[in-house]
Amino acid sequence: MPPAHFHAYHWQGERRVFDQEADRRPAAAPGTPPSPGFLANPCTPLRISDWLLRPSGAVARTLGAPDAAADWFGREAARAAPAFADAHERADVPGRARSAALTLAWGGDVHAGWYLRGTGYLTLDVIGCSPNHTDPRLPCPLRG
Repeated sequence: MPPAHFHAYHWQGERRVFDQEADRRPAAAPGTPPSPGFLANPCTPLRISDWLLRPSGAVARTLGAPDAAADWFGREAARAAPAFADAHERADVPGRARSAALTLAWGGDVHAGWYLRGTGYLTLDVIGCSPNHTDPRLPCPLRG
């Protein structure tokens, strides 16, 4: 069953924050509620679909169709590309956007991350919701 909609997420911050994994995990033990540290952390979760466990304020945009979600991903990546640390990554944005469109078309989740000039890091994620392909039990953050 394809997802009813997609949630888009954008995180940009310091690499050292991205490398701190403890609060990027939802809970200490499977089946327990997400920790307050996880819920308050704006950084990309270790398991990308776990974005759906975060509060609704973490959602950058909600999109109703795979092509709209892919367009958002491509626009955001193109807007950020001049700051990418690697020239190959800057040049590969159209390829990443095409790959995202193919994945979203069958209901998969999309994640991309780039090192930025200086000490920054950027992630863009698009997550299928209601149901999610990776974990259909995950709730919609907008229906909390």
